[in-house]
Amino acid sequence: MLNMSANHRRRPQAIAGLIRKLNAFLSRRTVLKGLFGLGAGVASGSVLTACENSAALAGGAAPSLPPGAEFGFLHGVASGDPLPDAVILWTRVTPADEAVAGNIPVSYQVAADPQMSVPVTSGSFTTNASRDFTVKVDVSGLSPYTTYYYRFSTGEQQSPVGRTRTAPAAAEADRIRFAVVACSNYSFGFFNGFAAIAARRDLDAVIHLGDYLYETGGRSQVPGRSHFPAKEIITLTDYRQRFAQYRQDPDLNEAHRQHPFISIWDDHETTNNSYRDGAANHTPETEGDWFVRKGQAVRAYFEWMPIRDNAGGFDAPENGLLPEGNGSIQRRLSYGNLIDLILLDTRLAGRAVQNGTDIVSPEQTILGEAQRNWFLNELSSSSAQWKIVAQQMTFAPIKIIPLPEDQGGSFLNEDAWDGYRFDRNAVMQTIADNAIDNIVVLSGDTHVVTAFDLPIEPNDPLQYNPATGEGSLAVEFSSNGIANVGIIGEFFMANNPHLKYSNLTLQGYLLLDVTAAQAQGEYYYTGVPQIRDATETFGSALSTAAGDNHLTISPLPSSERDDAPALAP
Repeated sequence: MLNMSANHRRRPQAIAGLIRKLNAFLSRRTVLKGLFGLGAGVASGSVLTACENSAALAGGAAPSLPPGAEFGFLHGVASGDPLPDAVILWTRVTPADEAVAGNIPVSYQVAADPQMSVPVTSGSFTTNASRDFTVKVDVSGLSPYTTYYYRFSTGEQQSPVGRTRTAPAAAEADRIRFAVVACSNYSFGFFNGFAAIAARRDLDAVIHLGDYLYETGGRSQVPGRSHFPAKEIITLTDYRQRFAQYRQDPDLNEAHRQHPFISIWDDHETTNNSYRDGAANHTPETEGDWFVRKGQAVRAYFEWMPIRDNAGGFDAPENGLLPEGNGSIQRRLSYGNLIDLILLDTRLAGRAVQNGTDIVSPEQTILGEAQRNWFLNELSSSSAQWKIVAQQMTFAPIKIIPLPEDQGGSFLNEDAWDGYRFDRNAVMQTIADNAIDNIVVLSGDTHVVTAFDLPIEPNDPLQYNPATGEGSLAVEFSSNGIANVGIIGEFFMANNPHLKYSNLTLQGYLLLDVTAAQAQGEYYYTGVPQIRDATETFGSALSTAAGDNHLTISPLPSSERDDAPALAP
């Protein structure tokens, strides 16, 4: 920890220069070969052709249609956004010849058992090229807190059997278990975390915090993991093809098949460091109008992800421009009286351009005024025992100079809430003014594990005691990457007493186990992403007891449910 006397509390020029360099580094998301000892970057040489990429997909042969088949389900099945009486079911039909295929009727069946012998409901959906042959149905009339199995069919072809689970109603839930993931870069390596998650029987859902895919091109150093198309994706066709590549990954495919996903985007689903009106990695002179690109990326996201279309509907015209208010991912999903899951968009809805960490103004917003007001109202009005906030960016302050803000404390990352402190201050003040307990913030983006107490001013001993947690108003768990390199250094972690645990190198995921008495976050680590291996290792657990609003280390992971329903066959 740095020691600065009162005469040296003004930021020196050297520190200011360091901050500018760090922000530039974080903005570029530079991935250096060998960073933190992981030797798998993305090389800058030649790229694979589409044919070569397809043949090498996921380290083996790419899926293909059965001989003589008119259709197939090459991208698996998925489900998402559970309600007590409904859930989204998803698949994609691959025609033998997409260029001439017209309308394709697809049937779906839902059953109470893995063998599909106890039917519950069924229906049909017609897809075509206008939606990239994807199928998304909102199946209603289901029972709360129940596991179902489902499949699709068209012609003589049937999809694999999928497994999903509805949310509990009212007081039905006494324990909920989520896997929490982020940052799955296909070109960086294998998705071992998804394979481990797929094998768990007792998860209620998987929460994906964004960077589900990456827009970059170039050849990977991991054989068979180069991006397709072999370029930075820009157009609607590009984004659809990239989704198709990711969804043929066997481990991601299996995680979707076994568990419902609750998903939000971050920046790489459009392009690096995107915001409402542009992106650091978008050049209009060569890449076209930003709003067209953003609209086409969002359109592909809603086509390919098992996410419920927003209340205003989603009907992007062919040029990709979105009608006002459409394409929103902010929403609330409830798990009985136990959890209100509040999902935010800190990227495309209202964010202003990244502009350093010194501006505190309503114009320098990460949410936008409308979403900020909605979020504060959701926090204040929730009657659930736990308020879990799923969003993209590190919420806790991370300081370079370990002093209170009004004494020269300097913040690290303009791309996180550090760069948008008006909004963070409004959230913290709302929590304090309304004495709101039991808030758990989830974040991704940085590819590293960090677990924080959330006091208003962590570097003021009169406001926060890091030994006891007194003064903390909430807690935060960040999920590390499924497959990507960390970008924050140990030096800056040492300056922040509210940081309770970190791991800056290992890949994996967070398991969140919630009861009325406590919320516990457990970090599981998988092997190096250059090797496909679903073996996982328990790293550490931290919990917050109801009403405490701070973290303590837990010696053991939570127990698995004995009554978990069978996985899909």
